[in-house]
Amino acid sequence: MTDTSISAEPGERFTLTVDQNASTREYWYLTGPEPDSSVLVSRGRPYTRDSADETAPGVGRQLTFTFEAKGRGTTRFTLLHCTFTTCRGNTSTRPPATTGPGTSPERIVYTVTVG
Repeated sequence: MTDTSISAEPGERFTLTVDQNASTREYWYLTGPEPDSSVLVSRGRPYTRDSADETAPGVGRQLTFTFEAKGRGTTRFTLLHCTFTTCRGNTSTRPPATTGPGTSPERIVYTVTVG
């Protein structure tokens, strides 16, 4: 598990971009703990292709999580990275119910301080 700190001012937006490839069952999710909505709000997660060739099979994408700092305080949230070997029962929009035997998905915990 990785722990990362971010500082922001009220009203400021920031993004976190990760590589994702659905053709290899590789996904990222915003999971618990989710951010305190009085401090930080998620503003969506658009995808963009990694390649200029929009029709190439198996082309990966970049997933961008956008957040907006709302009020002063500190909050935490977790991004979960699943691959076909680390998660079970997940889809592109639904996090896994369980993880694979003997493996653990990558988790990045973000601590955001809005001041």
